[in-house]
Amino acid sequence: MVMSVSSSVATNGVTKRERLDYLIERGDLLANCQQERQLLVVCRPRTSLSRDTSPSSVCTTRCSSWTLEEDKKLEELVQQLGDKSWSTIALEFSTRDRKQCRERFVNYLAPSRTSVSSTWSSKDDEKLLQLQSQLKSRWSEIARAFHGKSAENVKNRCLLMARRAAEKRPRRRRPPERWTVAEKEKLRALVEKHGAKNWLFLASQLPGRTDLQCLQQWYRVLKNKGVKGRGTWTKMADQVLMEKVAEIGKKWTQIAMFLPGRVGNQCRERFVNHLDPSINTAPWTEAEDALLTKAVKKHATQWSLIAKELPGRCSNSIKNRYYSRERRRMLTSAFSSAQSLK
Repeated sequence: MVMSVSSSVATNGVTKRERLDYLIERGDLLANCQQERQLLVVCRPRTSLSRDTSPSSVCTTRCSSWTLEEDKKLEELVQQLGDKSWSTIALEFSTRDRKQCRERFVNYLAPSRTSVSSTWSSKDDEKLLQLQSQLKSRWSEIARAFHGKSAENVKNRCLLMARRAAEKRPRRRRPPERWTVAEKEKLRALVEKHGAKNWLFLASQLPGRTDLQCLQQWYRVLKNKGVKGRGTWTKMADQVLMEKVAEIGKKWTQIAMFLPGRVGNQCRERFVNHLDPSINTAPWTEAEDALLTKAVKKHATQWSLIAKELPGRCSNSIKNRYYSRERRRMLTSAFSSAQSLK
């Protein structure tokens, strides 16, 4: 599907910039889809043709991606019944409703949009920014001003331009601000309404928050129904963690599902700081202490950056070593001062 669209774009005489914009936009969309598949628990479609309104059925309907077979079937049904009979068409899909069928066809499969929707000129971008400032997020109305482009195409293009503009602005490193109760409740309501998919859109509804911050807050804090573990790690929990890392790799969110009460960040810190076989547990050498002193002058207390200059030492071990040396130095200095006063 992607190759056919890109080949059609190449043969329509579009400029190099337009083709580059298309590839970037398509890459962002594919990256979002891949991220969704990695983070979400895949819900298998039901084989029964009967409708089911149970919570598990609703989850299947919302979470599962469209397959090539479903797309082909949807195109054939639209050819037979027309693009108005969405309720009738939805009856042929056990896990799709009328709205999903219509949006899938209009936003992705409609022949009139296949080649046109992927190309954006500089004039189109200027026009889109003007309309968005006037109509805000009324994407359907904005899409009427662009031939062959759906509301979904228009929304994604607008969000892509917003991200590029944000990347061009100089950034200052600052400590992350804690999420307020109001922000958490708003994020929860947005995910319940729109789903945990388009994080760029969700972040646009939370001023001061990025798409990555919203994604991490949802999966690491809000989505996890268990109580965040605060106790010490048991030998059995360590063993499960090691086995899962060997089995599926460093996919901390998925691994946390096998450890009730733990979240992905806790699993990562436990492995990186204590269980990783590559950790150097030998006593610190004078050469390492010298490197540590030099690295602290360069990076201050950014332990993850300092760890890159001390192979085998984890950031937690480096931090403990630094503060241990500082305490020893302060005690020695205080003792010397006391001796000099005698």
